[in-house]
Amino acid sequence: MSSMLPDTLNPATLLSQRFRPDQIPDLTGRVALVTGGSAGIGYWDAAALAQHNATVHIVSANPEHGKDAETEINAALKTSGSKGSVKWHQLDMMHLKKVDAWAKSFVQEVDRLDILIANAGIGQAPFGMTEDGLERHFEVNNLAHYVIVLRLLDVLKKTAETAPPTSVRIVMQSSELHRAAPNDTFSSKKEINEEADGVRLYGRTKLGLIVFASELVRKKLSDLPKPILSISVHPGMVNTEVQKAWGQSYGIVGDVVDRLSRLAGKSAEEGAEASLWAATSTDINQSNWKDHQGKYYSEPYGKPDTETDQAKDRVVASNYWKLCADLTEELLGERLE
Repeated sequence: MSSMLPDTLNPATLLSQRFRPDQIPDLTGRVALVTGGSAGIGYWDAAALAQHNATVHIVSANPEHGKDAETEINAALKTSGSKGSVKWHQLDMMHLKKVDAWAKSFVQEVDRLDILIANAGIGQAPFGMTEDGLERHFEVNNLAHYVIVLRLLDVLKKTAETAPPTSVRIVMQSSELHRAAPNDTFSSKKEINEEADGVRLYGRTKLGLIVFASELVRKKLSDLPKPILSISVHPGMVNTEVQKAWGQSYGIVGDVVDRLSRLAGKSAEEGAEASLWAATSTDINQSNWKDHQGKYYSEPYGKPDTETDQAKDRVVASNYWKLCADLTEELLGERLE
């Protein structure tokens, strides 16, 4: 009788297709990187990958959170007998030179990289500027990941040469809130730095991750001898600390939205299922990988091409890439593209 009951009562999860951790294949010998892996969805991404025997690297800015996550997950792995491991790296993604230096250093540290989950991000928090002179949502959620992905692309390509076919993957943690993005086209730094409310700023960055995943395919992945997949996903409405940003941006009304979304939302562990599906599912394989390449999914095993017309716009995607390249040239003194 008990087997007939759902394993969760969270409404958002009950309404979504699932990819449970026990569906993840053995990842022995694989190496993964999860940005923002010390809390929330990223924590459970890292924990699940390591539980299935991957060597997982996580990055975050907060030393207390990072060290705690590393200790907690590794202790659980030891108890379970898993051969996986987690290593935390400190990285403040609000400083592009630090991001670039870390990425260059990380490439020297690892000899392979099978999975990259671009998960770190600022939520629906108020407008703010970084020391680099950029709106903070854009710098952390978008530009920092642009640099990390491009700096690590060579080691991903090297890994794809010998890894199981279609198993090397880049996953962008986007959101259905990309629908709240303003009618911007990523045309200029001035446009990015215009003040707006938290949902619109967050939504624009999630739009950016969708177009980045597709443009990355067109610019860098289309003619590789061994494919690397680039996929963007929506984790669902998830009960994490990121939800506090609602109150920070919208006061009492935001606090109400925070409470309601927590009541109806997925747990952080359930929220990780979409990115874990995109990163590991063997149902994405040699026979169908082209159907998934560059696509956005609002749930595991979801229907592709449900994003907004803005997110499908090739001009928006091209502008996004050029803007990121322009900003790397300005801030790093080197044009990455």
